[in-house]
Amino acid sequence: MAERCDVAIVGAGPGASIAAYLLAKGGLEVIMFERGDYPGSKAMFGGVLYTTVLSKFFPDFPGAGCVERHVIEKRFSMLSESNELALSFKFLDFEPPYYNHSFTALRAVFDRYLARKAEEAGAVLITQTVVDEAIVSDGRVVGVRARREGGEVLANVVIAADGANSLIAQSAGLRGELPLSVILGVKEVVSLPREVIEDRFSLEGDEGAAYEYLGGGAVRGAMGAGFLYTNRDTISVGYGIPLGALKALGVQPDELLNEFKMHPVVRRLLRGTTPEEYSAHLIPEMTPHDLPRFVGDGIVVIGGAAGLVNANPLFHEGTNMAMASGVMAAETILQAHKAGNFSAKALEPYASRLRESFAWQDYDRYQGLTRMAETHPQFFSKYPYEFTRLARKLFSVAPTDDGMQVPKRTLELAVADHVLAELGLMSLGLDLLDVAKAAMF
Repeated sequence: MAERCDVAIVGAGPGASIAAYLLAKGGLEVIMFERGDYPGSKAMFGGVLYTTVLSKFFPDFPGAGCVERHVIEKRFSMLSESNELALSFKFLDFEPPYYNHSFTALRAVFDRYLARKAEEAGAVLITQTVVDEAIVSDGRVVGVRARREGGEVLANVVIAADGANSLIAQSAGLRGELPLSVILGVKEVVSLPREVIEDRFSLEGDEGAAYEYLGGGAVRGAMGAGFLYTNRDTISVGYGIPLGALKALGVQPDELLNEFKMHPVVRRLLRGTTPEEYSAHLIPEMTPHDLPRFVGDGIVVIGGAAGLVNANPLFHEGTNMAMASGVMAAETILQAHKAGNFSAKALEPYASRLRESFAWQDYDRYQGLTRMAETHPQFFSKYPYEFTRLARKLFSVAPTDDGMQVPKRTLELAVADHVLAELGLMSLGLDLLDVAKAAMF
């Protein structure tokens, strides 16, 4: 006879665990499935965690050892073949407990922390178990089918929290095939003594740094970005690139990562490191047209499975959106449980709340910036190289024939000539205007 529970959750990431925690605290029987040996063992993200939602329920998390460093420096760079043009923000006046900004984290550590909270509240965690599909009866999801003894687990509601390529949402008829705009994230964690990290990045104590590298020399001029984040005694280094762009490059993901690591700017930051782990993961960068339906009869879709990622060139967010969606899903299911109604109509308040939240509003707002990046490949393939050349030309000290120095005015005119000849003043102006429109509207 099939096992039965109130809610079956597929996945044990941040959104799933915080939903399980709230549902279990509300008195429901919750089973959460994780395909890895433990929560986070199969998960991957760049490494920066925004904690406003987390701190609402677990204000003591900074002292629990589940995060690495609080980020005091955010650096955006464009790379050419060997040079860097960067804009850096550094804030030294953040004060504990740092809820108003971000932390670096490792999913293998953070996910286990949050899953333990769910278990302490009464949720049952089942690891090393793959869930292949939702069980659908008369058009309604009534449970899940897992690769384990007993196989079927029946539930009043199933939460699909199984990531970008959600088999649960697909088997329930809530989404189609993934588009090529989906991003492949590739990451390596390398170790370095804590004191060396702090000296190299000008950090003290638990301070951290997050470096973003846009296009250019980061990913062979393709649409995409590299990153480097400091942890306690490791560094997370990697990149994200749309599947379509990776296909066009015709290069293997690990080869592209090695190229990025060997860039002269990045190599100096990684010298003396030892590789510890390698991972790759799909990031659900999708247009609203490609997103799954968020609710169905007996099912809700959260986090990455719902496409809730803000992966535009300026902001890389996902775990906070996943946790927010998990909270809203849990609160909606608790209300549905009181009413004894788990239809799509009864679960629709989750979708409505989601669209009114920061998670959807930020996703929706920055879609324009992401789409603009797709239609303006020059921001990745041309401008990083040309802008660094312009900066190098402007700040060079050039000699004259008689051994004196070229006046700055001459250098400024040379830069202006370069802009006109290589970039085109009108083209550059129109491109920058498109960026401003996409960012503002």
